[in-house]
Amino acid sequence: MKKLLVIVASLALSLSLFSAEEGKTVTLKGTGLCAKCSLQETKSCTNALQVTNKKTGKVRTYLMTENMEHGKFFCKGKTENLLVTGVVKREDGKLMLTPSSVKQKEG
Repeated sequence: MKKLLVIVASLALSLSLFSAEEGKTVTLKGTGLCAKCSLQETKSCTNALQVTNKKTGKVRTYLMTENMEHGKFFCKGKTENLLVTGVVKREDGKLMLTPSSVKQKEG
């Protein structure tokens, strides 16, 4: 019974942590690439941002709903140190990011 309670509590905590991010404007720092050309995840060129969790090393991929600065940052291989501001939501099991700004951080 204790194991079941621990599992339920862990699941509730992880869902609440993710939902806090969902629907809010966030700024993410990561690597920009093309979901078609670099990741082979989509049928057409789509901006993607890969963000690595510093503590766990786990990489999350955010697909962008709009291709902002596609040729400059996303479809020329990888672009490190991108700062993308936008709204995150989960759609069909994928993390979707509606960007409002994209810029490259120096250094």
